[in-house]
Amino acid sequence: MKGYRFFLNRNNATDGFHESVSGRYYVDKSKIITFINSKISTKEKWICVTHPRRFGKSMVVEMLASYYTKGCKAEELFRGLKVKEDPSFYQHLNKHNVIYMNFSGYFENTIGSDGGIEKLSKNLLHDLKEEYPGLLDEKMELPLALDMVQQVTGSKFIFLIDEWDTIFRFQKNEKAKQEQFLGFLKLLFKDRTYVELVYMTGILPIKKYNTGSALNMFREYTMLEPKQMDPYFGFSKEEVKELCQTASEDMFEELTEWYDGYCGLGGVEKYNPRSVIEALESGICSDYWANTGGFSELEDYITMDFDGLGQAVTRLLGGEEIPVNVLGFSNDLDSFRDKDEVITALIHLGYLTIRNGKARIPNREMQEEFGNTIKKLSWGEVSRLLNQSKRLLEATQQMDAETVAQILEGVHDGMHEFKEYNNEHTLKCVIHLAYYAAIDEYELKFEENAGKGIADCIMIPRKQSNPGIILELKYDGNVDEALTQIKTKNYITGIPDRVKQVILVGINYDKKTKRHECKMERIKR
Repeated sequence: MKGYRFFLNRNNATDGFHESVSGRYYVDKSKIITFINSKISTKEKWICVTHPRRFGKSMVVEMLASYYTKGCKAEELFRGLKVKEDPSFYQHLNKHNVIYMNFSGYFENTIGSDGGIEKLSKNLLHDLKEEYPGLLDEKMELPLALDMVQQVTGSKFIFLIDEWDTIFRFQKNEKAKQEQFLGFLKLLFKDRTYVELVYMTGILPIKKYNTGSALNMFREYTMLEPKQMDPYFGFSKEEVKELCQTASEDMFEELTEWYDGYCGLGGVEKYNPRSVIEALESGICSDYWANTGGFSELEDYITMDFDGLGQAVTRLLGGEEIPVNVLGFSNDLDSFRDKDEVITALIHLGYLTIRNGKARIPNREMQEEFGNTIKKLSWGEVSRLLNQSKRLLEATQQMDAETVAQILEGVHDGMHEFKEYNNEHTLKCVIHLAYYAAIDEYELKFEENAGKGIADCIMIPRKQSNPGIILELKYDGNVDEALTQIKTKNYITGIPDRVKQVILVGINYDKKTKRHECKMERIKR
C-alpha cells in the first residue's frame, strides 16, 4: 500500500468540503476557522464539539481538513467565504500535518475497543512510516512514535476526529471497553507536545466517571453550553431566509414551523440544517429525521422504567415545557438513574431542546417523531388518543359536539399517565394531545394573543377550504361561558381574513361529575 494514507495528510482531503461548498444550499460557516486558529499550540488546543446528528458537524470537520492539510491546495474553495478576510487565513492555509479520523469505522461494528484501537494504531503507524521512512519501528506504541517524529524532525500534528463517541453509542454497557478507549485517548493526547490541535466532534459529551473525566483537558461545546461555537452549528433565521431567496420565499414560515426551535446561546433559536436543506431540495416539508434510523432509538428511551418518565413525555407531547436537572447526566446511554437523565440524553440527541432549565419538543419534525413512536407503542390511553385524534378533528369540523365530548370522556377515564387530571393545566395538555392529528391540516397556536385576550387554542387551516377553529376550555365552568368569552374577547381576529368560516368550540370539564361537555357555533365572515 505504498503511497496510500489512512489518516495523515491525505491527498483527497479537500474532496468532502468541495462537495459541500459546491452545493446549491451551502451556508458559510467558515468563520469557525478564525476561532480554531486562535487555539492552535495553546493550552486551549483540545476542543470537543457535540451536537445532534444532521447539525453540520461532519461538514465542519471536512472544511478544517481541507484548510489545514499540508500538500493540498484549498485556497480556491474559500473564495468569497468570510474567513478569507481574516488575517490568520494564510498563516495556516495548508501548512499543517493533519491526522483526520472517523471513529465510526473502528468502534461501531468491531468486536471491542481493543480491536478498534489496535486497527486504528496500526493504520496510523503505517502513515507515519510512509511520511518518515526509516525512523519508526513496526511494533512501536503510537504515542511513542509520534513523540519520536516530533523530536527527530520537529513535526507536530493537528488531529481531526469525527464520531468520537461511537463506542458509547454502539457498545453500550461495555464499561471496561469504554474506559480502555478513554485511556487510549488520554495517552495519545494529554500533555503531548506533538499535538498542535485536537478537534473532536460527536453527539455525546465526554464521558464522566466518579473520579472525573479522563479527558479533562478538553474544552467542550455542547447543546447545553454551545458557547463560542453556537453560530457554526444549525441555521439561524437569517440564514434560512437567505436560502429561501434561492429556492422559494413562500417556504420560510413552513420551514420555521417544522425545523426551528432549538435553543442556542442567549435564547436565540436555530434550525436543524440538514432537514432544511432536504425540504428545500424536495420542495416539501416533512419528517426527514426518520431517515437517520432514530425511530427505535427514541422508543428505547421513552419506554424506560423510571418514575414520572411516561408522564413527562406525555406532557412534552402535549406542548408543555418541563423542568429538568441536567447536572446528573454522565454522558453515556447506558447508566441512566432517573427520568431527568433520560430527558437530558434526548436533548443531546436532538429530540428535545432546553431553555431556562425547561425542556420541550422544539418543532413539528420532532412532534412527528414522538407522535409516531408513541402511536405504535402499547402506551395506554396516550397511544389510543393519538390513534383516534383524526376522528376527533373530523367530529369538530362536522360540529358533532356529542362525539367530541365522548372522545374526551374516554381519554379522561383512562388517562393514567397523569397523576392528577383534575386541574386546568392538565386539561389543556390533554386537549393538545387530542388534536395532535390536526397538525397536518392546521397550524395550532396555544395560549395565543388574539383580540382582547389570550385564546386557549387557535387552529389556522392550511387549506382555505377548511374552517378555522377556536377552542376555549373551562374547568368547572360552563360551555356557554366559553363561547361568550371567545366572542367578547374577539379571539376571531387570530384567524386570517382568508378563512371565511370559523368554528367556535367551548369545552368544559365538571370536576364533580367528571364529565366533559362541548358546545359549538359556526361563524361566517
